[in-house]
Amino acid sequence: MNQTALKVIKNQKDTKNELELSVEAPQDVASKAYFLAYKGISEELDIPGFRKGKAPIGIVEKTVGKGQISRKAFERIFYDVLLQAVEQEGLDVLEIKEVSSFELLPEKPLTFKVNVELKPEVKLGKYKKLKIKAKKIVYDKEIFIKKTLDRIVNNMFSFKPVIGRAVRQGDYVVIDFDGKFEDGTEIPGGKAENFHALLEKDKFLPEFVDKLVGAKINDERTIEITFPNTETPYAGKKGYFKVKINKIEEKELPEINDDLAKKAGLTNLEELKQKIESEMIKLQDQNSKNELENKLVEKIIESSEFEVPEKMIEKEIDFLLQDIKEECSKKRHSWDSFKSDEKNKDLMAKAKETALKRISIDLVLNAVVKKEAIKVPQDDVNEETNKRVSQLGEKYKHLLNDARFKKAVELNLIRNKAIDFLLENNQADWEVEVTKIIPD
Repeated sequence: MNQTALKVIKNQKDTKNELELSVEAPQDVASKAYFLAYKGISEELDIPGFRKGKAPIGIVEKTVGKGQISRKAFERIFYDVLLQAVEQEGLDVLEIKEVSSFELLPEKPLTFKVNVELKPEVKLGKYKKLKIKAKKIVYDKEIFIKKTLDRIVNNMFSFKPVIGRAVRQGDYVVIDFDGKFEDGTEIPGGKAENFHALLEKDKFLPEFVDKLVGAKINDERTIEITFPNTETPYAGKKGYFKVKINKIEEKELPEINDDLAKKAGLTNLEELKQKIESEMIKLQDQNSKNELENKLVEKIIESSEFEVPEKMIEKEIDFLLQDIKEECSKKRHSWDSFKSDEKNKDLMAKAKETALKRISIDLVLNAVVKKEAIKVPQDDVNEETNKRVSQLGEKYKHLLNDARFKKAVELNLIRNKAIDFLLENNQADWEVEVTKIIPD
């Protein structure tokens, strides 16, 4: 969109942090948006005597009405114009509340009124030249390398046939099974031949693992299970499975030697160990940075003053519990009832604590951005946008020109730059702790 200055009038609403913005954009902005909307509509219309997309604008206007073209045009351009208006006026908009009116015609300037809610104001506390106590976790190198090598080995296992012994937990078995309920009716999907299963309790039904351990090839066993209390028609019912062992295989782990390193694309075992040590140091450094970042931002929040509206917290809670909210909707349960249910009290309390922390971090970092006038070059925004869209795939190529997506990318880059600024302008007082507990 053309970055010509907009006319913006701000009117304070009765509600705190809410403004009505009256925005006017030049006539050429309205004209271009109207023309693009007309073209989009015309390409979907079947008008006798004209190919799709080729009908003159006057014919399309008579067919669908100027009002529909105007609405489509406004929908196309609204966010871009509003984004320019809030940036021009230096506003921190939290939410678009309502568009109360608009006028978009090709021969006139674009005008609209919109109610927006602003982010709470922050009185920023001390945020530079702080000395922050933080814990630096250092991993025991030998244990870290050993655990990593064990993990690599366990990810490169193969199976070999077992001869002359019974099934053990962790074996790979090939089985036939036939399942029936207590009344003799067949269990849906409960019958198969030469079914392949890894006998580990987190990978297969625990009852099957317990009952099949000790069985030999060609042995048959009956296994009783009780179906979990889910929303299936047979929740809580008992089922009986006749199971026959056809084949047993066991894990075969590669040796930790130069051949293992070559399978990982390296020259020898020593080079593999060096690479693991290098990754360990990167992980330590990243963990230390995260620890310092968290402690630093917490310290700034403590010394800053701001109010977080309850409605803002509720909105963040809904975002954090989006999956549960969607599940309630699918089951036609009231979301408000779920939140007020006493049995969900601990969940909601934890969600509120997390929501308040996330909002506080966002507000404080945003205040630092404003105070220090932190910006990122447009070339960096474009480069990061291209990178993200490329990762998402061809289906999301349209996001390259999506103003909201590009703004989200820009805000994320600015946030990261603000964190880097804080880390550079404050000092860490490290407490080093060597640990033998290695992350999985």
